[in-house]
Parts: sequence; structure tokens; C-alpha cells
Amino acid sequence: MEFYGYRKCSTCRNAHKYLADHGVDVAFQDFVVQPPSREQLQSWVDKLGQGIGPFVNTKGTRYRELGLKDKQLSDAEWMELLTMDGKLLKRPVLVLDDRVIVGFDKEQYDKLFQKG
Repeated sequence: MEFYGYRKCSTCRNAHKYLADHGVDVAFQDFVVQPPSREQLQSWVDKLGQGIGPFVNTKGTRYRELGLKDKQLSDAEWMELLTMDGKLLKRPVLVLDDRVIVGFDKEQYDKLFQKG
């Protein structure tokens, strides 16, 4: 299990704390400091199976600053932007062997611990 987010984001800190409270010791990887590689992001997109859209932080400051709301970008263009600027990524991203969870959806996180 891998956890990616932005350390200054309260949602990311809450999600990471939730995992710790459930006995999951996973390193907090700050993708603002070190954005994911193209290959890494593509693997997340493939696992989620919903295209690049769910990974775009449309509510973030950087998205607004760059005026991205009014632009029609291709998946390749989004891929380039997201691998250059971690603040454009929706967060957190929890990567498991078989899937990816984007955002802190407590219901999805709860399901991780109902299996065991």
C-alpha cells in the first residue's frame, strides 16, 4: 500500500491518520515535493479505469490560477501537467495492489478493513 498526498492538506493528514489508527503504517509521500512519474501516474489511471479526469484537482488553487477550467486538454496534456505540478493532483491517492482510491472517501477506506 502506498499513500500520496500533500503534507499541508488537512484531508491528506486526516486520511493518513485514519490509516495509522487502523494499524496501517504507510509512508506519507508528498507528491507536491516529488510529483509522480508519467509511468507511475499512468499505472494509477489504468488501475482506476476511469481515465485521467478523477486525478485532476478541479477545486484547487493551482487549477484556478492556471485558468484550466476553460481549457480543453487532451489526456496527454493532463498527464504532462500532473507529473510536473503535484498541486494539480486530486488528493490523497491510496495505491493498493489491485486498485487506487482517489480522495479521502471514508466509506471506501472502511471497506479496506472490513475484509480482514
